[in-house]
Amino acid sequence: MRLTEWFRRRGVRGRTVHLPATGRALVVSDLHGHWGDFEAFLAATQAFERIEAGEDLWVIFTGDVPDVVRHQSVDSSVPDDGDVRILEDLIAWKRRLGPERGRRIVYLEGNHDFHVSRIWREVARYHAYARGEAPPTPEKVPRVSEEELSAYARYYRESYGDAVYENNIGPYDMVRRCRPELVEFLESSPILAVLEGCGVLVTHAGPPRRGSWSGKELRKSIDRADREDLRRASPEAYYENPYHQLLNNRFRNGDYTLDDLDAFLNTYGASLLVTGHTPHPYLVDFEARAPLPNCAFRDGLGTIGARQVVLCSSFGALHPAWKRYLDLELGRRYDTLEDLFAGGSVRALRRADDPALREARALPGADFILGEALESGAAE
Repeated sequence: MRLTEWFRRRGVRGRTVHLPATGRALVVSDLHGHWGDFEAFLAATQAFERIEAGEDLWVIFTGDVPDVVRHQSVDSSVPDDGDVRILEDLIAWKRRLGPERGRRIVYLEGNHDFHVSRIWREVARYHAYARGEAPPTPEKVPRVSEEELSAYARYYRESYGDAVYENNIGPYDMVRRCRPELVEFLESSPILAVLEGCGVLVTHAGPPRRGSWSGKELRKSIDRADREDLRRASPEAYYENPYHQLLNNRFRNGDYTLDDLDAFLNTYGASLLVTGHTPHPYLVDFEARAPLPNCAFRDGLGTIGARQVVLCSSFGALHPAWKRYLDLELGRRYDTLEDLFAGGSVRALRRADDPALREARALPGADFILGEALESGAAE
């Protein structure tokens, strides 16, 4: 049985997952193969063991476990196969926990997940056409050899040039370590988690622009998001699709406005949006040496307006001591950012005395954004 079918039979219906109004949910963002941060999260929470023991607990990953090469320039401790190891561990735990408890590990699709799948299937189609064969169907993830990957990379670079190659292929290095079962796992992912009891939405990026969509149309489009439809779309339709925007939109780029944020949250009757995707330096105006207008930083979180949290549990935090995950009560309403901060829901990934923080490097902007707190090195 394919993994996508395995997960579908176990509660993943459409691309939206709805969590009940009981128990707790832990939210951790873009690990990009950082095995050490993954281990630190598991050590701090014992999350999977707690689920196995019957606790009413969910764990939400905001996607983007794949791809390590660019991130190794920031942290050399990231292993070459860290992304594959994390995904294999998630798959193993979901199977070990079984149908009912395994669905409590929620992996949302991110842009890197999407592109690893995209490239894998592009390679298979390219070589099928070259052999005069029918291309693989979307229902089956084909096998792709290392030689086929290399040949496609050469073809792509020669056909489109270095700049296009480095934008469309280069960042997605996990494709060279991938296997069909990992692609199946990534393709089985929802793109939106609705935490109805606490009024929180969790996505990889976003929110999407409202445009001319009604609330009903937007919900339907998200729940039925299909990567094959996106692949076949015209460039204009591709960038206007809410599916694409939920994986890619950033406030700094002008991809959405605060009005779009309000409209998206109101569509689901929610108060707060939690996203990963955006490194915290992207919320900084370096000329002004201050956060961008409508952006702020507090206790390791980035905020946009009064209703969006930008979570950096691994890469993207201004300093490793400010890596955070969230611990949410699903039956408690978080109507404002203050409710989130006051409730003890913001948790440090690592203790202040963690040896990994001794030689930690800060990202650009940390000196004037974090100020005295950076000098103290406090993680709490």
